[in-house]
Amino acid sequence: MKLTYLGHSTFLLENAAGKRLVTDPVDKGSGYDLHQVRADVVTVSHHHFDHDALDQVSGDPAVIDKLGAHESDGFAVTGYAAFHDEVQGAKRGPNTLYKIEADGKTVVHLGDLGHDLSDATVRALSGADALLIPVGGTFTIDAKQAAALAKRLNAKRVIPMHFKTPQLTFEIAPLDPFLTAAEDLPLCVLAQNESIEL
Repeated sequence: MKLTYLGHSTFLLENAAGKRLVTDPVDKGSGYDLHQVRADVVTVSHHHFDHDALDQVSGDPAVIDKLGAHESDGFAVTGYAAFHDEVQGAKRGPNTLYKIEADGKTVVHLGDLGHDLSDATVRALSGADALLIPVGGTFTIDAKQAAALAKRLNAKRVIPMHFKTPQLTFEIAPLDPFLTAAEDLPLCVLAQNESIEL
């Protein structure tokens, strides 16, 4: 499976059959332009403007924005319940965590996670080939929380997302505090539009 970072919390996953899954498509108002990225499947962790811009995706994708097990175009996707804040969604609502499987590989996308995870959820999501984790604080877990959680989740690659960049139009923390907190983790920092094979 090929993974490409498109910016913010948006990634493109391509399986061996050439099918394409996009996570949390970011809107132009956030400072990123997806250039109408084509997708067969889209996952949406929560319905906030910088994570559910379906108008930035071309094609007629199946949209997965619910808990539970889903299968589409060679991707097996399982959604797990979480929250966008530390008070069970009272501030910013729910957030869905996704385990995405294809070609014998597993990617975990934590959306805008705002709290630590239970042991049961960690067990369900641990050992992924790639963990996509928010690190910018303010609206999500911060750098230290993200590093501690990444250690518990024990992924083969830890890929940070949802941090301040020159493009991003709102203020959250930059990447550097996470890099410091997570220096002993298997980090894989991707530039915008950079790809890796899992």
